[in-house]
Formats: sequence, C-alpha cells, structure tokens
Amino acid sequence: MSNSARNFSLRSVNTSKPQLTRTESQQSVAASDDYYSFSDRAASSVESLATIMRFRTPDSHAPSPAMSQIQLAREDLEAQRPPTSSTVRFVEDRPDRISPISDAARSNETSLRSPSDYPGPSTTPGLDDSPYVRFAIDQLTQDRSRGIQRTDSVSTTTTSDYPTDRLVWDEGLGYFTRTRTPIRHDTPPVRPSYTSPSPQALPQRPISVDPESFMAVDAPEQSLLYPPLDYLPLVLRPWALALTIFCCLLMMAGIVYCNVWSRGEEGLWNYTGQGDSRYFVLQFLPQIVATPIIIWSLVIQAAVYRIAPFSIMAAEREQGLVMNRLPILSKNFIIPDFSHFRHGEALFGFSLFTIWLSNFFAIPLLSCLFQAKYYIIDGQGVWRWASVQSVGWTLVGLYGVLTLGLVMLFVRFLSGRTGLMWDPVSLADLISIIQRSNILHDFEHSETVPSVRESLDPRVLRLGYWKLSSKTEIFYGIGEVDAPVRSPSLHQTGKNRENQPHGLAKVCFDLEHNAAFANDSPDHHLYSPSARYRWTPWFLRKIPVCIWIIIVFGLFIAFVAVSFINSAIEGGFPPKLPTLPSTSAFSSSNFLYSFIPALIGNVLFLAWQPVDVYFRALQPYAELSSPNGASAEQSVLLSYPSSFPIQVTIQAIINRHFKVAWISLMSILSLAIPILAGGVFIALWFPSHDDIRISASMPAFYALIAFCGLYAASFVVIWPGRRRYLPHDITTLADLMSYLYQSPLLSDKILREPRSKTDLVTRLVISPPSARQMPLYGFGIYVGRDGKEHLGIDRFQRPGRTDMLITTGTMK
Repeated sequence: MSNSARNFSLRSVNTSKPQLTRTESQQSVAASDDYYSFSDRAASSVESLATIMRFRTPDSHAPSPAMSQIQLAREDLEAQRPPTSSTVRFVEDRPDRISPISDAARSNETSLRSPSDYPGPSTTPGLDDSPYVRFAIDQLTQDRSRGIQRTDSVSTTTTSDYPTDRLVWDEGLGYFTRTRTPIRHDTPPVRPSYTSPSPQALPQRPISVDPESFMAVDAPEQSLLYPPLDYLPLVLRPWALALTIFCCLLMMAGIVYCNVWSRGEEGLWNYTGQGDSRYFVLQFLPQIVATPIIIWSLVIQAAVYRIAPFSIMAAEREQGLVMNRLPILSKNFIIPDFSHFRHGEALFGFSLFTIWLSNFFAIPLLSCLFQAKYYIIDGQGVWRWASVQSVGWTLVGLYGVLTLGLVMLFVRFLSGRTGLMWDPVSLADLISIIQRSNILHDFEHSETVPSVRESLDPRVLRLGYWKLSSKTEIFYGIGEVDAPVRSPSLHQTGKNRENQPHGLAKVCFDLEHNAAFANDSPDHHLYSPSARYRWTPWFLRKIPVCIWIIIVFGLFIAFVAVSFINSAIEGGFPPKLPTLPSTSAFSSSNFLYSFIPALIGNVLFLAWQPVDVYFRALQPYAELSSPNGASAEQSVLLSYPSSFPIQVTIQAIINRHFKVAWISLMSILSLAIPILAGGVFIALWFPSHDDIRISASMPAFYALIAFCGLYAASFVVIWPGRRRYLPHDITTLADLMSYLYQSPLLSDKILREPRSKTDLVTRLVISPPSARQMPLYGFGIYVGRDGKEHLGIDRFQRPGRTDMLITTGTMK
C-alpha cells in the first residue's frame, strides 16, 4: 500500500468487478498518475452511476508522508489541464450506496494514524498544510457535491450518493472525524479548461477547527471516582508536625531549666569522676535525646522535597521551571539548599534551612553544654557540673528557629492542598499522574541527553482534574492549561486504544542502529555505551569512590596510630588553651575538644546521607536493568526514598537488596560518631604530671574507634555497579518523565487511572487474566507508542514484539 493510502482514510467503493469502457471525454479527470486503457464504446450504460469513481493505482515505491500530502494536492490541480482522450471507469454489478457513518464507527473501522500524532517532517515548515490536504481529499471524494460537473458519457449522480460532511483532521488523533458545526464553503468559480492553474487559483484555506485542549476543572464533591486532592504524607500531617513541634519545645524547656537552675543554685550535680553514670548523663545523653529529632527532621525534609513540586503545581503558581529544576530528592545536608527560594516557595525554603541549621549544629553544641566547674560551697571547694550559659541560650535559639520552621510547614499544609491522591513514592505512582499529560511531546529524545533540565522550555503547569474542551470526561494528572492534547492516543479508551499500531505489528530492533538517531552524535545514540552509562552521582563514580576509600582508611589508620602510640590518649595530652571555666562555666579547652570532634563526626554523618538517598532512589533502576527483567514489587513499586530509616533496612533485607540495607543502616549508625566524639574528651587534673591535661573516657573512645572502622569499611560497599549508571540524573520530575514519555505503560490498561494506592498496587501484583505469568519490567531499548525505539522503562515482554533490549548484562 502506498504511503498516501496509509496517511489518509478515504471512502472507497467495491471495485471487485471492474469493466472498462471507451468514452469521448470532453474534460480531463485528473489522470496524472492513472493507467490508461481503451475499451469498447458500448459500455455498460445501464449500470448504477454512483459507482463511477476515479481509481489510483499504487505507486511502485512508497513516498514519504510529507510528500504524499503534496502529491495529492498536485494531482487535483492536474484535473484542470486540457482534457485527455480516455479515462478508466470501474463499474460494479451491484453497487452499494455510500452513506455517512458515525465518528465511532469510522474511528474503529477506517482509523489511520495522523502525521501530527507523532513527530515527523513537515511539508511546509511553519505552515499548517492540513487545509490543502483536506481540499485534495474533497476533490477525490466529493466533486459532485461541490458543483464540479464532468462532461462524460455518463451523467453525474445526485449528491445524496456521496457523504456531504467535510472530513477534517482531529489535530493528531489519528482519525478523520466530522466537525460538530458545519463549515461554510464557497463554491469555487468554474476555471477555464484551457488555462493552467496558478498557485493563486487554489481555494482559500478553509476555516480551521480549534484542536481539543485541556481545561482545568474541579472534581465533583463527595464522589468516589474523584477523591479530594489533599493527600499529605504521614510525617507532614498536622498531628505529626504538632508532635515534632512539641518535642522541640520540650528540648527548649529542658535547656532553659538547666541554664536557670545552674546559674541560681551553683551548678547541677557534683562531679564524681570520669566514666560514671553522671558523666554519661551530662556528656552523652543530651546528644542521644536530640537524635530522634534529627532523624525525624530528615524524614520530614525528604517528604517536603518529594511533594513540593506537586504542591506548587496544584497551587497554580506562575513558576515555569518547577518540573525540570526543583529537586525531588533531599539535598539539604552538608551544604544548605536554597532551590525552593528560587522557585517562589520561601516557606519551604525557610523550613528546610532551619532543619539544616539544627542538624548541622545541634549535636556539636549539645556536646559542650555541660562542663565541670570549681565552686566554693560552705567554705569548701568542690567540682560540680554546670551548664554553659552561652551555649545553652544558643541552643534555645537554634531549637526556636527549628520550631518556627515546623510551624510554618504546619500552617502551609493546614490551609493549602497538595494536588495528590496519594504519596508519589514510586515509578508506578508517577505513571498514574502523567499518563494523560499534554506535555509529553516536550521530552522527545530527552532520554539520552546529559541534562534534561537544559533541554526543556519553561512551562507553567497544573496538577489536578481536567477535561477536554469537547468532552465531559474528567481525568487527573499534570498538564498545561488551555494547551492542545498533543498526545491523543493516551485519551482513547476501549477498543480504539487496543487497535493502536503498537499492539499489532511485529517490531524488531535496529541492531545495526542505522536508522534511529543515525545522525546523532555517539553521546546521544540509543545504543551508545557512553550515553547509556553516562551518569551516576559524582560522589559514587569509580574515581571519587577510590579517593574516598583511600582518604577514609588513611585517616582512620592515622587516628588509631596517633591515639595508641606512647599511650597518647590514655595518658592525656596538653590542652594548649585556657582550661579554668569562667563565671558562666565556659572553658576554652573543654569547648574546643568537645565541639570540634563532634562537628567533624557530624560532617561524616551528614556526608553519608546523600549516599543513602541515591542508593535508595537508584535501586529500582538497578533491578530494571536486570537482563531478565524484574517484577513490579522489585522495581516500579519500590518506595525506599519514602520509607523510614529502620524500615528501609528491613524491607531491603526481605527483598535481598543487601547494599541498600547496609547503607541505610549505616546512615543511622554513623550518628554515633558525633555523639561519642563530643563527649569522650574532658580536661582533668593529673597529679602525676602536676598539670591539667585532656583525658578521654576509654570505653567511649574504643566504641568511637569501632564505629569509625565500620564507617570506613562501608565505603567499600558503595562501589558502583554497572546497573546503577543511567543516561542522566534522576533528581527532578522531568528527569524521571524522560524515561517514560513514550512508554506503552502510559496507555496500559492495567495502569489506567487508578483511584487509590491500593488499587494501583493490586493491579500490578496480580497477574492479568489473559497472561500466564506475572509481567516483568525492564530499563532498556523498547519500541514506544510512536513506533520508534526509545530508552526507558516498559514491560520486558509484550505480545507481538521482540523483548526489550537490556544491555547491562551483555555489554562489557
């Protein structure tokens, strides 16, 4: 079949019994591409006149889709040239009457794909050629209804034998549909047969029909099909935030009490020695009490990052870079992240900054909150534990700022909606949100670019309920308001979607890769290893990991050697700073040897958090890169980034993801390093040296060495595997969407518009009735909805197609 036949759906008549007649034609019938033959003039004149049609034989080779449109228009112009002597007539013994058919029947029976549905070459750049194409179609099918008479031996038929509705494109739907309002046509003037038409002789472009566009709507109230879009993760719900605020207030109250009592009552407790219970309570317990707040604040921070882009889109803020610039993975650890300020969310930005401030300085300051001071009580000198006033009031201010940030989050989520049905914690959740989006066309070829954020134009997006301008059906997702559908196949339902070409043809991969991306540079080629394995976080690449291992083991060995050579720690060492406490109980040496070790340990703890975050986020892709695919539970449903710390470890052990389990456990155990380092040293009087020296609590020091050894050994575990390398980052929503924009999963019946998280999970973990086994999913080269090859996420196997090409297990 010629390409023009594939691009246009024309009404045809049964020509199974052609008869050839000779006529003395007085006017040409556009014979530019027709075959000519002559027959007896005594043709069957008694046959039905309704079946006299022009016939165009197939081309010897298929022209391009763009040239097909031009060719049809050119053929119709040829009809106005001087007449030829003959034409071909096909006469049916029992002609059928051609009658209009409904849109639904036409879309089911004569549906063909439109060039506008999928990207392709344009006939005239910057100009819509569809009116000319429609004009050519009219000339082929509706000449008599437009008043053009042919002076053949057989008279013309009545216009009722032909459909009089005008056929128009439906702006990328891939089907011809009738306009809902008739379009007026001016009868073109009769053109002289002896003159050759000029380009100006073409009729005026017909009035265009506006394409279907996205319209924002509110969901019906109290409808089970359209739940309210106000879901909040557990840690951001008002009662959870109120509980966290209460804990912060308790910390503030405790520190204020210690400061006031210590100043008014000459200390808190008598000093009875290093390493006893009182030493533990005042040197280690404050940091331990602060640990739950630190861990919980990291969980709150992860939830804010995860839903902030959705919340901004639901609020319909005029922010055009939220999708491709605002991160969804936590970055607020060693260095504060101000990205939310740049996107107009100062409340989120301030709250995250207060979390960073408290996490970075709380444990180091709590380590030096209490110091031993010499008091004269009842004429006798005694050493007593006292609260350092300056440090205590600094901590009160620090927790006060954190409380203010949490209160702002409380108010933000108490009065505003998030636009979410449930927590978007997995790839399957994202698929359900973007499956009917009208911005997917922006991501063409974005799966292999180094930076998706640089390849996309700014767009003001909305998250919520929508409907098309010509339909009443309401659906949910991300879209651009008043913008065309652009991906119409995602909005088809039922039989129409099942009959799409991607489910019918047997598709093979271009293993020689001479077609797709043939003109692209190797760095953007689908089959290029340099593109497929280009990215992993800089701190997880092989060279940086080698450097980390060398540095960490070198420092650890040096730390142990310096500590035990000549009993340097056990015998004490000179402070090199003033030791006697001031009236406010501040000691320079005690502050230095408590604050600095705790700060160094806290940096090590915070430095491990990005490793944990990215290993959690990359684990679904590592499973999807398995050469044999992965189940839904092990891949598209994994939600490690949103799980609680200990919960992640348990889930990963059950799933046999031992790297994730250990790294997540280490993210909690590494918090012991600043806790121990901040309380292990204290300035004491050594009678044997007749001097004040810095002494260490040896049980705590041994524990510190053990945790530092575990920390150093854990860097060997993070050695990056091939499966954790991707073409580009996965930090933003746009990064994730670039791996899904052409995936057949978007139009998969199993994932079609779930109404709850339970509904979504149930669909994915239960085998479909028509399948013999559970579907597997993969990350590799697949055939997308446009019939082209893409790199991303899809089912590992689909009926009628070759298996997904996953190169992780085959390429070296």
